[in-house]
Amino acid sequence: MSDKLKQFKWLIVLFLFLLAIPSYFAYNYFRQSSTLKEAFEKNERIEVLQHLMASGKYASDIRKAGYTIPSDGAIRLDGVIYPLEIEGDLHLKISPPKKDAKDFQLFFITQVNEKQTHVAFILDKNLNLIDSSYSQQNDNGKREIISVSQS
Repeated sequence: MSDKLKQFKWLIVLFLFLLAIPSYFAYNYFRQSSTLKEAFEKNERIEVLQHLMASGKYASDIRKAGYTIPSDGAIRLDGVIYPLEIEGDLHLKISPPKKDAKDFQLFFITQVNEKQTHVAFILDKNLNLIDSSYSQQNDNGKREIISVSQS
């Protein structure tokens, strides 16, 4: 009789353990969704961008919205959507913000005086410009930082 009681107790422990694993993953899934919703409602742009680009979960929705992103395989390999691209007169690329970041980077390449110019902007959570960087290849083929007045 005690053997059956022991087996029953072990079955209960095993059942609870097996139940805990999917419960943990379900909790994480819904917590991420609620965190994104809260950030969107608070108008926290960088936090929303970080959640959208942190995994491939929203990749199909981002593509439907008209943005260009890497293939699903590349997203799974990298673990993030990098870069998010916006087609237009300028081909903008947005890097994913780090978790709890206060800013993010936007970059593109354009032609200035028949030279390819790499431009990077760092924007804060209100999309205000914090810093900018411009570089061009010199005659030796090395990229060098230039000032706005030089371009």
